[in-house]
Amino acid sequence: MPASIPISIHEKKWLLKRIQEVYDILIIDAYSCQKLSEALQQQAKISISYNTLRRLFGIIKGPTMASRFTLDSLCKGLGYSDFENFRQSVNQFEKDFFNEMLILNRLQNRHDDQDILDIVRQFELKTWDDVYQLKSIIDLCLETENFDLLTQIFNIKFDTTDLQVTWRLYVSFQSIYIFSCKNNRRVIDYIAKLLQSNELAQRVILQLFVEEECLTGFYGEWLEATSEDLVEDMSVFKNVMLCQKAFDLGDAIQAKMYLDKSKKAFFSSQAYMHPNLRGRIAAWDFILWGNKATFYDFYESLTDDTSSVSFLVFFYRLVEVYHLDISGFDEIATFELNEKSFAYSLPEKHNLNKINLLKSLYFLQKGNKELANAYLLKINLRYIYSADKHWVDELVAKIKLAC
Repeated sequence: MPASIPISIHEKKWLLKRIQEVYDILIIDAYSCQKLSEALQQQAKISISYNTLRRLFGIIKGPTMASRFTLDSLCKGLGYSDFENFRQSVNQFEKDFFNEMLILNRLQNRHDDQDILDIVRQFELKTWDDVYQLKSIIDLCLETENFDLLTQIFNIKFDTTDLQVTWRLYVSFQSIYIFSCKNNRRVIDYIAKLLQSNELAQRVILQLFVEEECLTGFYGEWLEATSEDLVEDMSVFKNVMLCQKAFDLGDAIQAKMYLDKSKKAFFSSQAYMHPNLRGRIAAWDFILWGNKATFYDFYESLTDDTSSVSFLVFFYRLVEVYHLDISGFDEIATFELNEKSFAYSLPEKHNLNKINLLKSLYFLQKGNKELANAYLLKINLRYIYSADKHWVDELVAKIKLAC
């Protein structure tokens, strides 16, 4: 039996559309599949059983994939050379339609919110075509200040349990962060309101675009506006960030209060807590109280290299920024990285750069300029977060000057 091949929901919709156009048959039940089977035989001399068609279009339960032979045959009956030719034609039409629609919207000659929303709902974000098409739509919404459409996009249920999908959403929504950094009040105020009730905005805009340099500006406003009941770790995250904001404003008492709230939420929750969050809490426990125990308790509980690197980077970076001396914690020097355990995604490349930078600083503070310089040479400045760039550049310059 020929091997089955995958066919997307989007491709099935186009097959159904072409069947209706070519044969004037709307596939809705077993009878319509029987009519199509007969029409294919009579008009195109192509034999496909109505049972195969029923399975393909989900009229009966069972596998909805089909063999390459079946799909090639069906597509020939619809005027294509084979299934691959059908795929290419559909994709090209969609791209042309999509691009023209965006141009007309930018010229304000058309308002196709529903068509655009239908396109976005088809995105699975498994390809970079989907990602950059979604980014184009987000950019269009910002450019034309179409916040109604943008809100409907934020209400779509993307699979944020998939880390790859989450980071592709990060790329798609990046212009919101850029507009906000440029102090666009319409965008800042829109996101502040959205964060009160939208889970996707909290997970992507607030928790991935962490702009610490704007804690006393727009990012602090977003934190204050954010609800704590939609995302499992939001109470922990929000309060530890407000702790940092209070410290930036010179209010150590308020900072300690927020840290206490974050720790209480952390220890009372059964949810998974990211090593980044653990690193933040441990750093502020040391900066505010001189408490080293939290660092050791959290660090010793980590079981893999990726988590250890994330924890160490967040802890040591905050200690460097607010305490300056990181040489009192030797774990960064003794940590041996098993490179085989890394997938080297973009976030991991960022963290590997930062751990080498912090190791360089650690050895410089210990008086070992040779090792400090050796770790500095391991840094690839191409892989740095936009939000960290200022800190990285300053620290690199500082170490180079001292070495």
